[in-house]
Amino acid sequence: MYAERLLPHDIEAEEAVIGSLLIDSDSFLRVSSLLKPDDFYRERNRSCFSACVDLFQRSEGIDQVTVARELSRTNQLDN
Repeated sequence: MYAERLLPHDIEAEEAVIGSLLIDSDSFLRVSSLLKPDDFYRERNRSCFSACVDLFQRSEGIDQVTVARELSRTNQLDN
């Protein structure tokens, strides 16, 4: 039997992308056409990016406070 293969991933790169979104919300426009939530290997990074997508779709700002509020609203803050 073959062991389940791990997908290629770079957690530090994922965290850098999320960090850049929290610092500069305009950066979302640059990455939103390139990345989707499923592109993130780590669940918590996927949840953060999904929160950014949801905020953007509602024309709300993307920053540490709004993302934390969105994660709390969707019961994902502890992920």
